[in-house]
Amino acid sequence: MKKRLIFALTISSLQLLAQNKTDTTKRLQEVVIKPYFTEQPLMRTTGSIGLIDQTVFDKQSANSFVSSVNTISGVRMEERSPGSYRLSIRGSLLRSPFGVRNVKTYFDDFPLTDAGGNTYLNALDIAAAGQLQILKGPQGSIYGANSGGVILIQPQYPTDSTQIGLRLEGGSFGTFHQNANLAKQFKKYSFSLTQAYQRSDGYREHSNMERKYFQLLQKLDYAPNANLKALVFYSDLNYNTPGGLTAAQYLENPRASRLATAFTKSAIEQNAGIYSKTLYGGVSNTWEISSHFKHVISVYATHTDFKNPFITNYEKRDENTLGLRSYFEYNTKVQSSNLKFNIGVESARTGTAFENYDNNFGVPGAVQSIDDLTAKTSFAFAQLGFDVMDKLLVELSVSANLNKYDYETLQPIAIEKRERKFDNQVLPRFALSYLATPDLTLRGSISKGYSAPTTS
Repeated sequence: MKKRLIFALTISSLQLLAQNKTDTTKRLQEVVIKPYFTEQPLMRTTGSIGLIDQTVFDKQSANSFVSSVNTISGVRMEERSPGSYRLSIRGSLLRSPFGVRNVKTYFDDFPLTDAGGNTYLNALDIAAAGQLQILKGPQGSIYGANSGGVILIQPQYPTDSTQIGLRLEGGSFGTFHQNANLAKQFKKYSFSLTQAYQRSDGYREHSNMERKYFQLLQKLDYAPNANLKALVFYSDLNYNTPGGLTAAQYLENPRASRLATAFTKSAIEQNAGIYSKTLYGGVSNTWEISSHFKHVISVYATHTDFKNPFITNYEKRDENTLGLRSYFEYNTKVQSSNLKFNIGVESARTGTAFENYDNNFGVPGAVQSIDDLTAKTSFAFAQLGFDVMDKLLVELSVSANLNKYDYETLQPIAIEKRERKFDNQVLPRFALSYLATPDLTLRGSISKGYSAPTTS
């Protein structure tokens, strides 16, 4: 009888505690993205998309994008030496195993990828990005030449009247990373100014890096239905490349840089490395013509001064890109369906002066070759999207792509300018998603991509 009484009192006390306990359920805000013109909850998107927001950045290393990007399945990012990235989305590096190529990259409304398919992603400091959307698989229908996918970088625009931030980090091997941010929101105008500095000695010999970065974002709501955005950034990046080792050399000293051979000098003797300075500027205008029509246009220009002393040569590149992206949008409601139609164009021109010299202990020597190359790429695109009863999303899109190279050799033997025009490419995409339950979405897509020969 005594045991039964104790048991009953225990149950009663547990019930009392359960009744008095407050509800601690925290409802998370639904994540909404806009990868294909239409705003979509991440749960309902028609494509396979990896999302990296500030919460992911805060949990990973803040020295580079590498660890954050590698949280996304099907995506592999590597840093061969500090400051040197290569990126693969679903095996896209099989086409070009170095750098960030065949992956179209945008910073807000502005393309970062040049007309030859190359992206200097390592020019950016991680503080420049507020969010990354990684669209996996070919996305040629509205983004042009790419075979791996697309990266959409969203900056952080100010939301409060004044924001001031400072971050300092340090680590092993002389690692130091600092970034500062000042943002101000006025009635119709806002700006965000970012400055960053990063350096590292690296684990291996001759693997140090240094980057200085400045960025200014501005937005002006000059009319109730229109706004103007401007982006300017400058990056000064240099890093040394230690080179490869044989298995025996690695076992003897894994921190060593590439050694001299009977035919070549060492990485240290040749001062092998990358020296890259990039200045980028762009302006975009968004005009809500009416409740059904919108027009967006972006123009941009970029200049890169690139130097690469290597074991066997000393390369210099002077690169200049000018580009434009513009589209119209029509949206309406038909009974229980939302319809959106987009049509637009994108065009870019990259002119590059290639100079190759002998490398005399890190100093340019005799001329090996001098070439001028101009890459031109343009495409027109259209997309039609249906959203039926907030359940079924259907998207049909297509683009027509043109690519052309003009090239001329100046030394060692002058060869007159020639032209290479590639076959026009028509790239369709059909995709749909169906929200079966609040926790289950069925999706499928068929798309096509391509990449023109890279120029760097």
